[in-house]
Amino acid sequence: MTMQTRILIISGILILSGILIAVLLSGNESFAQESDDSSLVVSKGMSQDGSVIVTILSTPVEVHKPLALQISFTDAQGNKIAHENYGIRAMQQESNGITVLSNQTAYAENGDDLQTTLPLDNASPVNFQIQLQGSGLPGTDPSTWKGQIDTVGITVVPEFGPLVLITLVSSLAVTILFIRKFGIGFSHMGKYSS
Repeated sequence: MTMQTRILIISGILILSGILIAVLLSGNESFAQESDDSSLVVSKGMSQDGSVIVTILSTPVEVHKPLALQISFTDAQGNKIAHENYGIRAMQQESNGITVLSNQTAYAENGDDLQTTLPLDNASPVNFQIQLQGSGLPGTDPSTWKGQIDTVGITVVPEFGPLVLITLVSSLAVTILFIRKFGIGFSHMGKYSS
């Protein structure tokens, strides 16, 4: 194996590690952290047609502590959706999915509701499934409710969770082992640039 090939392999490992870490830190499109209070986590999801935006403002993911949640329902223009009926289920990813919250008859009178999970067994991300059931007064016939019927998935992740740290340490260890095995020094890199 030539020195140039070795350098390309190391560069590839470092680039892939950086991409993987960036993906893990950014999460997916249904999730964004943006809270003025750094102790709170804001996660968002949207119905498939974009007509309902679900926002979960929660306390951070911590072992042996419940998540306190404020759940908000707004339309695409940011207006609160009154009398939203919904179901909510939350599971932690680790240990084959531990259910920490299940309420299939939740109700947000003015577009906001409060929920609390069970104390968390670990610090893994919490996946929420919010089942939109329509807007209507409680005790009325659900077939008369208006609005979107859909399921919205949202993930609340711990800040810089253990997966990111493990990925970072693993990628650095592989790179260092590769450098030691093949005796590559970074002082040689200048010889191969054009």
